[in-house]
Amino acid sequence: MPLGEELRFVERTKVDHGGRRWLFFGGTDYHRLSSHPEVVAALGAAALEEGLSCAGSRITTGNHPLLTRLEERISEFLGGGLEAAVCAGGYLANTVLLETVGRDFQRFFLDAGAHVSVAAATEGLARTRVHRFRAGDPEDLARSLARRARPGERPLVLTDGVGSGNGALPPLAAYWETVRAYGGQLLVDDSHGLAVLGASGRGSPEEAGLPAEAYFHSGTLSKGFGCFGGLAAGPAGFRLRVAERSRAYIGATPVPPPLAAAALRALELVRAHPEWISGLRRRALAFRARLAALGLPEPDSPAPIFSVAGGDEPRRRRLGALLREAGIYPSFINYPGSPAGGHFRFALSSVHADAEVELLAQVLERSLR
Repeated sequence: MPLGEELRFVERTKVDHGGRRWLFFGGTDYHRLSSHPEVVAALGAAALEEGLSCAGSRITTGNHPLLTRLEERISEFLGGGLEAAVCAGGYLANTVLLETVGRDFQRFFLDAGAHVSVAAATEGLARTRVHRFRAGDPEDLARSLARRARPGERPLVLTDGVGSGNGALPPLAAYWETVRAYGGQLLVDDSHGLAVLGASGRGSPEEAGLPAEAYFHSGTLSKGFGCFGGLAAGPAGFRLRVAERSRAYIGATPVPPPLAAAALRALELVRAHPEWISGLRRRALAFRARLAALGLPEPDSPAPIFSVAGGDEPRRRRLGALLREAGIYPSFINYPGSPAGGHFRFALSSVHADAEVELLAQVLERSLR
């Protein structure tokens, strides 16, 4: 698979590419915190004071106090008594989490629509213990549990909190109602939900009204918080169990201290500005309603992620040309899990101007005429 085009991110909602500046609706930096002056200043100050890397595992010489502070602040943010452990990347977080809790479950039920990092985390398990069910289908999950869960076995359901391609929300509450009868729990990869969904930005479990005992939480600091690193969270004592059980955690160099400092400031800003979350929600719902009125299939979701399929080659070329003509970077994605033939994936942020969002909507309208 070829690498994407080289882009430089500028002016918070734009990119430089091919000698031209483009309006940008790609990526996943939902509040553009990667370029927020206070976040960048926190990173710079920590780089000067702490250097660039711990240069060692947290089990040996790399346990920097900024990492401990970051875990404490994430735990406070998540609430519900959850303890968070920070790891070297969001993709790695599901592996860290499953290595930590996997021995406590005997059957694993994987949502077929879950992100590739969720599926990859199960590869270390015996194939006979991992069962896929249809994406977003709690009834198929119930049938699979009834057929495969044996008496005394605890099941773990692995799913996304938000579909990364189109923003669809898997039915977490229904999954929980289904699996709790078997003494099971959920593993929710909430990379696209943290700092975006829920009244306080705690993510898709908050959006779905799940109790803390229903789920383990994984995610990333690179999307809603605009920084870098992964996180895995569970009940009291979880962080110690991670350090005892997860080889991916034990053997890895952790998040660099400057990025931990940046993430700490990003967390503070998200907590201080709930209007970013509520405003982005209103914007996403209004935009989704507008696309639905054009006849585009839209999930019922407040997530700010939108997909326009590009399998029809003439239609794909027309939309790409209209986007370029309007000065919008054509963020076409053909990635594992994308619709056949790829799709244009657009993500709104809380920083885009209303006029910028309106321009995108008008281009999409013209492309369907």
